[in-house]
Amino acid sequence: MNQNSKKCLYCEVENDSNNENCSHCGMALPTKHPNDKQTTISLFVKVFWGIVLFCVIMMAYLPR
Repeated sequence: MNQNSKKCLYCEVENDSNNENCSHCGMALPTKHPNDKQTTISLFVKVFWGIVLFCVIMMAYLPR
């Protein structure tokens, strides 16, 4: 997928990035693709820090 196209999540046809709807099926094109690398990294960072925070709280809370 190049920078000037968006992939339709419904029919997976490449469309021009200026289109708001898919040229093949007419569905609305996403502004951000759910499998985008930046979205995946952002989710990983949030989950990572959530686990770290949970571990720190449990270390302070649990008896030694």
